Amino acid sequence: MGPKDSLAVARERFLELMRDRYACKLYDPARPLDDAEVRFILECARLSPSSFGIEHWRLFAVRSPSAIALLADACLDQDAVRTASLAVVAATPTGTAFAPDSALVRQRGSRFPGGLDVFVADYRGYYEFLSRNGLVDHWARAQCYIACANMMTGARAAGIDSCAIEGFEDERVLAAVGLKSGPWQTGIVTVFGHAADAAPREKIRMPLDEIASYL
Repeated sequence: MGPKDSLAVARERFLELMRDRYACKLYDPARPLDDAEVRFILECARLSPSSFGIEHWRLFAVRSPSAIALLADACLDQDAVRTASLAVVAATPTGTAFAPDSALVRQRGSRFPGGLDVFVADYRGYYEFLSRNGLVDHWARAQCYIACANMMTGARAAGIDSCAIEGFEDERVLAAVGLKSGPWQTGIVTVFGHAADAAPREKIRMPLDEIASYL
C-alpha cells in the first residue's frame, strides 16, 4: 500500500468515526470509563488549537457520583449529565484576563518563537478589535467548542460515546467546579460514557450540496 492509499484509508476511517458518532443522551452506569480513557479524552482537548495558541481553557474532569449529581442539577437535570461516567467542564477567564499585558497573555505568549514582545505585537491589534466590539468573552467561550469537538471525535475513536451540553446555569456550573462567576465563565460541558442503548443510530445530516458552496 502506497502513501496515497494509506491516506485514503485514513480519510475513510475518520469519516466513519464522524458518521458513527451521535449525541448520546443516556449512559450505562455499569460501564464506567477507566483512568486511561479519561486521560485520552483530556489529551484530545490539550492538543486542540486555540486562537493565538493561548490555550486559555481550564478543564475539569468531573467523575465522582456526588460531583456528577451536583453538575447535573446545574445542567437542568439532563439525563445525559446525570448518567455520564465523565463530564468535562471547559471554563474560561473573562474580560481583562486577555489584555495584552495580563499575566495570562504574558505567560502563554512567552512560549512562542520570537519571544513575548513579538507575540504581543501580533496579538494586541486583534484583542483591541475584540474589546472595541464587546466580543472578548464570546471569543474566549467559542474556543472551547474546538476542544469539545476534538474530545468527542477522539472519544468515538476509542469506542466512547459523548454529548455536548449547552443547557446549563453558568454560575451553578462554575460553583460545582470551585470557580466564581465574573472572573470565569463556562465555555461548554461535554459528557462521556458508554451508551445505555447500543442500538445503531441513523445519521441525520443534510446533503453536502445543500450546505456547501464552491466559490
